[in-house]
Amino acid sequence: MMSIRRAALAAAFGLAVAGVAGPAVGAAAGAAAGDASPCGKPYRHGNDTVQTCPDWSPSGSIPVYESPAKGKVVGYIDPAGDDWYLCEKAGASYTLGSYRNYWWAATMADNDRWGYVSEVYFRGGGNDESDGGLRECRRPGGRPLPV
Repeated sequence: MMSIRRAALAAAFGLAVAGVAGPAVGAAAGAAAGDASPCGKPYRHGNDTVQTCPDWSPSGSIPVYESPAKGKVVGYIDPAGDDWYLCEKAGASYTLGSYRNYWWAATMADNDRWGYVSEVYFRGGGNDESDGGLRECRRPGGRPLPV
């Protein structure tokens, strides 16, 4: 009986830790209450309005892709942490371990190349959910990225 309780307690603790340390893909804007770590309020960064979003990566760096259809990696955000993003849009499904998401956020890699990060690297929320606070890219096909 004791080993069953210990196993249940260990499992519960493991889930709690995974929720804090794991990624997570934000919650849909309409379900922002489900996102424990939504993006912050918009602010000006250079000529753009951006939002700081809590992100993470098991390797320490986040790949930035040329489009939300994946394509090639144009650069990295290194190290992962709280980084700024322009907006989000739906795209190709991306999987990292047991996490998956088809929402992508527009940003600039550390090498000054514009691109998109899968929201699987965002903290809070669940699989296939957009971030609870990041603005949506409004133009068809997404907001054109600044050149």
